[in-house]
Amino acid sequence: MSRIPSDEPVVEAEGLVLRAWREDDVPTMVALFDTAEMDRWTPLPSPFDEAVARAYVERARAGSADGTWQLAITADGGAALGEVLLFPTEHDGVCELAYAVGASHRGRALGARAVRAVLGLARQLGYEQARLRVAVDNVPSRRVAETAGFSLTGQPLLRRERKGYVLDMATWKRPLGGARDCSSA
Repeated sequence: MSRIPSDEPVVEAEGLVLRAWREDDVPTMVALFDTAEMDRWTPLPSPFDEAVARAYVERARAGSADGTWQLAITADGGAALGEVLLFPTEHDGVCELAYAVGASHRGRALGARAVRAVLGLARQLGYEQARLRVAVDNVPSRRVAETAGFSLTGQPLLRRERKGYVLDMATWKRPLGGARDCSSA
C-alpha cells in the first residue's frame, strides 16, 4: 500500500470527512488521546504526549504494508474529533475496525457514523465483512457497534491483557455485501 493521501479526504460520508492525520493535528491528538479513559479502552500509548503523537502521525500517514488505515474523524476536514481504523485480520475478506472519539465530542454518534463511513472504503478494498472487538463492559462502545449495524457473533470472549488492564472482548460482525458471509470471523 502506498502512503495515505494527506491533501484530500479519504472518505466523505455520514456527514463526516475522514482524512489522514497531519502534523498540525499533534496538539489535538494529545488532548483527544491522553486521558485515563483512552488508556483503559484502547491500545494507544500512555502517556500520549507530543512526541508520541508525532510518531503516530508518521506511522499513520505512511500507510503500511499490512493495509492499515488510521484516519482522523472530522466534521469538515478540519479539526480532528477522534479516529477510526481499518486493518486486515487473519481471515481473508475480513477487516477489523476500531474507533476512538474525544470525550468533548461524544453524544453526536461520531463513532457509529465514522464506522459506517469507513465501511465503503472496506468494500473498495475488497473486504466482504467487517469485525469489531469491543470490551463487554464498555457500554458506549457496544452502543456504537449496535448503531453501526453490527451484531454479536456468539464466539467466545477474547481476553486481552494490556497496560495493567484485563478486557474481555466480544466479537461483532457486519457483512459488507460481498459474495460470501465469513461467519467464522
